Amino acid sequence: MKYLLAALLAALLIDPGKIARENRAKSEAREAYTSGDYKKALEKYKYLADSLGVREDEVLLNLGHTYFQTNDTTNAISTYQSLVGSMNVAVRSKANQQLGILHHRQGKMEAALADFKAAVKADAANIDARYNYEMLKRKLDEKKKEDEKKNPKNKPPEPSAYAKKLKAQADALVAQFRFGEANTLMTEGAKKDPTVMHYQDFMTRLQDVTTINKPK
Repeated sequence: MKYLLAALLAALLIDPGKIARENRAKSEAREAYTSGDYKKALEKYKYLADSLGVREDEVLLNLGHTYFQTNDTTNAISTYQSLVGSMNVAVRSKANQQLGILHHRQGKMEAALADFKAAVKADAANIDARYNYEMLKRKLDEKKKEDEKKNPKNKPPEPSAYAKKLKAQADALVAQFRFGEANTLMTEGAKKDPTVMHYQDFMTRLQDVTTINKPK
């Protein structure tokens, strides 16, 4: 009886008018965004979030997208950051991906790389985020190599015969998609022979792949 009364009370507290306003605003916001009327879409999504207090992930993500489309970088970043802890992996991944794009535009390459990595970690099926991560990672690795050529003192030591043998073994493991084993092999080898660090870029990529593929 107590639970029945609680259910009836909850039903009485629901405002049918508010639900209707929410649904109408969501529909109008989607239509405006799809048609490219981002000004109207922003108005509707802000109405949903600010006036009606709607905190649904989908609404907030679309609000972030609308800020993105209207070049309001500050509010876009703030909105996306509010979603990086979402329980919805697709939303969390997309929010991190968008943060990566915005940080990349700002020239914050390391931050962008971390964002793309987080996006792939959240949802391995996010192909766009994976592509962005791999492209930016390659670009930063190439820049690092160029910087090392300009500054020979930062050049890693030449690999010993042991280090070369270890690298060949790691390559064989990678070919079998055994990234974790390859990562462990190189990491432990570096403790025995510092010249293994000649392959530091390779080891960093292994660490990244191992982290991304680690079960959640």
